[in-house]
Amino acid sequence: MWLIVVAAVIGVWLLYAGWYWMKAEDVPPRLVGDGAYAVEVAGGANYQASFEKICGKRTADCINRKTEARLILEDDNRLDKQAVRVSIEGYTVGYLPRAAARNFRRAVVGVGLGRVLVFECAAHIRGGWDYGNGRQGNYGVWLDLPSDGVV
Repeated sequence: MWLIVVAAVIGVWLLYAGWYWMKAEDVPPRLVGDGAYAVEVAGGANYQASFEKICGKRTADCINRKTEARLILEDDNRLDKQAVRVSIEGYTVGYLPRAAARNFRRAVVGVGLGRVLVFECAAHIRGGWDYGNGRQGNYGVWLDLPSDGVV
């Protein structure tokens, strides 16, 4: 089932890229999930400055913002050659968890996208509150990815 979903997304992407005469690398393939935003990005605590650049200054209200994310295969990552970096608005916000990154890579190679290094999907940023007196909550991000075999 996930193979059909990913193939359909790639087909639409190829049609879109060809229709506007864009180079394929200008429009990353879009992955569409079921709206559950079930994949939590790992390492977000290390990228709080990036979240603040994306979301602005922390407030007493939590951020609850839907946006777009890019998943970038990092074959040259010195800590993990299978890493998949997550970026929003050009800022790194974390990585797919190790097992999810490996499953993701197997899935994209399985549908013939082994040479594509960047993908897009919907993302949901939450958190980032500040109640004063040093009481702050971290931002976090969850991704809406296909659930059948991709992660």
